[in-house]
Amino acid sequence: MQVTVMRRSSMRDTSYVDEPAAEIALADDFTMPVDSVTATFAILGKKGRGKTFTASVLAEELMKAGCLICVLDPTGVWYGLRSSADGSAAGFPVVIIGGEHADIALKPDQGAAIAELVVHQRFPAVLDLSLLRKADRLKFAADFLETLYWRNREPLHLIIDEADEFAPQRATAGVERLLSATEDIVRRGRVKGLGVSLCTQRPAALHKTVLSQIDTLIAPGVTAPQDVSAI
Repeated sequence: MQVTVMRRSSMRDTSYVDEPAAEIALADDFTMPVDSVTATFAILGKKGRGKTFTASVLAEELMKAGCLICVLDPTGVWYGLRSSADGSAAGFPVVIIGGEHADIALKPDQGAAIAELVVHQRFPAVLDLSLLRKADRLKFAADFLETLYWRNREPLHLIIDEADEFAPQRATAGVERLLSATEDIVRRGRVKGLGVSLCTQRPAALHKTVLSQIDTLIAPGVTAPQDVSAI
């Protein structure tokens, strides 16, 4: 069965054609193979330097190539994938779970169930955790990531925004299970069909065991000495 995909003519073009994409493009002069869907990226940059934009272009390009993406969004900004860049047209048909723009409500105890849903129904999703308290976000994410790792078998690219919250360098009590689940996906996810992009403003705050296993580092504007040292 041929998948209907979108070909890139601009960063936010969402027109469809019946032609399989052979590559994905982060810029007009920088392309990667479609099998980057199962690669691991770290996108590291200060606020306002293009970190989230870079990650969103990666997500768009993967969807244009017919690949499945899922976003863990603790800030509530990724619903914008549903809209064109100028807000005048529809964007990508992602399902928003949780947050102020939800198609489906999200509760702290539903992490495993939502992972099962994404794995079996195979739809692009943004999991908006912005309305959950921090402890509830961490519980949800631990359940979701553990289940995703054990149940997924087909290519899926996971984007974790503010990744230092899910894989902190200094893991406090109660975060160990979440850190372990994140590490499993980064270190061993490829054999389960999983790729991952970790986005953070603070490389120094991201656990080094996780950061050291990344295939590709993208750093659009890191200046703090401790963050440069971490990279």
